[in-house]
Amino acid sequence: MGPVRTCVGCRSRDQRSVLLRVVLSTSDESTIRAVVDEGHVMPGRGAWLHPEPRCLELAERRRALPRALRVTELDTSPVTRWFEHESRIVTDGLAARPSFIEKESGLEADGHPMSTQR
Repeated sequence: MGPVRTCVGCRSRDQRSVLLRVVLSTSDESTIRAVVDEGHVMPGRGAWLHPEPRCLELAERRRALPRALRVTELDTSPVTRWFEHESRIVTDGLAARPSFIEKESGLEADGHPMSTQR
């Protein structure tokens, strides 16, 4: 079992590897932005979220991201765009499933789980 973190959206605890890390962007000094740290390696204080839009909505409604990152104003549009981009990948990926996934298993073909006969 690895490190455990708390999602700032739903407030449930989960493995660090399951959650997204959100940090402050250091590229633009005029606007403080939150960005997704996919590699969990960017410097600075981080907030953790489940990779589900519901958790991001809860975090925004509760103003949990600015509080967790210890800032007063925070632009979360890069995080929102990341969630939109990822949901498109998942949706498009399901529509373009390989045909081999839809075939029946060996158990369904002849009753034996290790069978390769179709």
